[in-house]
Amino acid sequence: MSLTENSRVTQGIIQGVGEVEKNGEAGVMVSTPHGIVRARLAFSCLVQPVGGDIVLLSWRGAECFVLSILERHSEAPVEMRFDRSLSMRVDGDSTIEASGGTQLGGGRSVALKAAAVEVSGTAVEINGERLSLVGRAVNWLADTVDGTARVIRQVSDVFALRARSHTRQVEDMELVRVGHLDLRADKILNVNAEHAIVKSRQLVKLDGKQIQVG
Repeated sequence: MSLTENSRVTQGIIQGVGEVEKNGEAGVMVSTPHGIVRARLAFSCLVQPVGGDIVLLSWRGAECFVLSILERHSEAPVEMRFDRSLSMRVDGDSTIEASGGTQLGGGRSVALKAAAVEVSGTAVEINGERLSLVGRAVNWLADTVDGTARVIRQVSDVFALRARSHTRQVEDMELVRVGHLDLRADKILNVNAEHAIVKSRQLVKLDGKQIQVG
């Protein structure tokens, strides 16, 4: 584009500075030396102005636009608003850091996709009506694990538990159905009940150096 053509395009465009009175659905009301004018946010002006902001204005005919916010004296938080989908691409590393809290939300869904995802913190809390964990390998390391649930169902080909001490308390009924059951105790096996029934379809065998009944 030549200088002559460029001057024709920009002909009639006037810029000025004003102070925001308020920002609402009707537009941005800006106080200028020529009075209060109603302006629209330019497409590139992403930060939402608040009352007291000093802004750069641009007029073209009857239209007035807020190009950018030059200065803010108040402690109002910075709000950025997009009226359509947003895509950001960074060819290097990206860091978002806040000295206060950080909240990430989505109206429909939020997805984190990467070769490795790490979540660390002094306290990590996950709340949801449904929680699904799918993985080929899961490693769990914790000093204390407390689990509370109305129903727990576990399905696995192999389940192994190793502990120095194991305590299990069932208030109502415990039902165990297995193909083979092998109970081994290196020192003492104690079975205590108000009523005890041992039943076998074929053979019951008691083997020991001493067998005491009664």
